[in-house]
Amino acid sequence: MRALLLVACAACVESTPPSDGVLVDATPGPSPHLGLGVPLRAGADEHQLLHPQLAAGYNRFLNASSWVSWRTSPDDFGPVDRFSGNFYADTTLPAGWYRTTHDDLTGSGYDRGHMLRSEERTRTTDENYATFVMTNVLPQRPDLNRGPWFDFELYVQSTVEDSTPERDAYVVAGAVWPEACPTSAPRQLGDGCDDLGRGMDPTQRIAIPEATWKIVVFVNAGEDLADAVDPYIVGVVMPNESGISRADWEDYRSTVAEVEQASGYDVPAVE
Repeated sequence: MRALLLVACAACVESTPPSDGVLVDATPGPSPHLGLGVPLRAGADEHQLLHPQLAAGYNRFLNASSWVSWRTSPDDFGPVDRFSGNFYADTTLPAGWYRTTHDDLTGSGYDRGHMLRSEERTRTTDENYATFVMTNVLPQRPDLNRGPWFDFELYVQSTVEDSTPERDAYVVAGAVWPEACPTSAPRQLGDGCDDLGRGMDPTQRIAIPEATWKIVVFVNAGEDLADAVDPYIVGVVMPNESGISRADWEDYRSTVAEVEQASGYDVPAVE
């Protein structure tokens, strides 16, 4: 895919998981959810997961996805109600890797923050359920997840559905990891990485991002990203902290360069 040489505007109960997810290597095949390319971070040891509803870069040392990528179109919004059961472990992760569960975050003070929002997959029950896989989750403070992060999700939905013409959104979202959280080596007791979980073994605890970020590229619905005539890009970096529930999402609007600097990830298609 031809790279988009664009500049972002800074002002402008445990359930049975689906069986169709697959683990792929570091060079996944074509996917509508990798339109922005595979985000890369120097030295990070990550495996790319390719599911029917999303792609993700999973870090086994932090027991979380560093980024999740997807495409949302107007017809992804439908009549299905949000799934009301528990999040479920991703059984496509390799044998021997810790597979996080719904209970790992119970009582932690953090929400199970969707990266791919469940509302963006409401065409069918199965598609909505697929967003509840734990590899689509990052620990987010309630004031972030239910405040400006949610407001930005609503903005994305309204732009996709209510624009004339309608829009598709190519999206990648992920974590800003604290320096103490190693992305390329096993965790150690006392390493200073903020985490949560049910036990004390750091290899079975989930690292807590200090912020979460998102880049969205809007194109006309049905338009191939490589051929987009007038794409519109919005980026945000939002602190993972309490006290921001009433903040405006636009307070955290960021250029692509600012997102990449904060996260350490290079998003190749929006350079």
